[in-house]
Amino acid sequence: MKVLVVSKNVPSDFRTKVHGVYQRLRMFLEGIKEIASVDMLFYVSSDLQVSPSLVAQVKHSFLEHWNIDLNLLLFPSEKFQEEKTFSGKFVQYVGHSMSFLKQPGYLETSGAKQVQVFEDCLSFQPDAIFVDKLQAMCPLLLTKKSLPPVFFNMDDIEHVAIFRSTSKIPKWRTKLLSYSRVPALMIGERRATCLAQKTFICSELDKTYLAKWGIKKIATVPNAVSIPRQQMLTVDSTILFIGSYTYRPNIEAVEFLIEEIWPKVHKEIPTAKLIIAGANPERIRGYGVGNNGIEFPGFVEDLEELYGKAKIVCAPILTGAGTRVKIIEAAAYGKPIVSTSLGAEGLDMRDGQELMLRNDAESFAEACLQLLKDISLCEHLGSAARARTIQLYDKQNIIKVIQEYLTRIN
Repeated sequence: MKVLVVSKNVPSDFRTKVHGVYQRLRMFLEGIKEIASVDMLFYVSSDLQVSPSLVAQVKHSFLEHWNIDLNLLLFPSEKFQEEKTFSGKFVQYVGHSMSFLKQPGYLETSGAKQVQVFEDCLSFQPDAIFVDKLQAMCPLLLTKKSLPPVFFNMDDIEHVAIFRSTSKIPKWRTKLLSYSRVPALMIGERRATCLAQKTFICSELDKTYLAKWGIKKIATVPNAVSIPRQQMLTVDSTILFIGSYTYRPNIEAVEFLIEEIWPKVHKEIPTAKLIIAGANPERIRGYGVGNNGIEFPGFVEDLEELYGKAKIVCAPILTGAGTRVKIIEAAAYGKPIVSTSLGAEGLDMRDGQELMLRNDAESFAEACLQLLKDISLCEHLGSAARARTIQLYDKQNIIKVIQEYLTRIN
């Protein structure tokens, strides 16, 4: 069996780019490589100079860091030019409202050259095509060529993420222009799911939402992690937030944590510590301003050591879509978790049983304080969260599910 994988999500650094979107792609590739040979088309930045040495370097990184050997093709994306004036933006957003293929993130893989290179890859005669997210589906929607069975990793429902992030924009004119993107994006997502033999989404919640559109070729393939050893709970009053700060919802969440939640916790327990781990912390408002018990270690490679320092893990996510690997990961280590409802959206974990859900700063801080002071409650929630993760989110079990779907080619 031969599978052509199409994606726009090549890690720029395989060591540090380990957040959700890359972990999910890796999980699918680990499943595919055991049942098929892999040809991969990656659309890379339009500014990147593609050369044989770069291809060899990226291919080596796949083998070294992900243990995946593949036939690799890199091709530059079309460059998106953002209009600067309001009138220019208005004209541009009129185009966005007419077709999602003209929108940023999708225009880059919709050019004639990008479609042509995809069509060239069909000469490899794949038995199936695996498409990673909607950006990579654009060439398939534009080609006139016949296609083998297509499997689509939808991951997030992107119009939901856009709608939620737009609601946070303060300027009403910019907000209206951004909202104008949503209907065309919904149509694009529907076209993509109709083209696919099977569309993979992260949760039963998303599956139910899409089923309301009349889309039936959907399968839930949740985000998952390799199950580590369970850790003993530390006696230190330490809270952990972990994420990549190139992702806007993580920045908003950690600023909410630092500015509105943490002061209440630190006032009650002055010896408490807050660890904000992850790459690019300089993007966070307030980074480097004072201490107040907050540490910014940056990217931490040794997750076992990092989680070992934490008594509880927080996920005060306010925007975005999909399911958060950071919660599954913390649960796998047996850590008690406090999250917003949106942060835990799509995960089969229950408030008061596997985690605590709080949506405002006051109650979120109170939940953190309750856990920091009650070791038996921490042990109860952490053990229940780990058991749930082993039952539902063990990566080895999910990989078997992926393989079953891909070998059922019509």
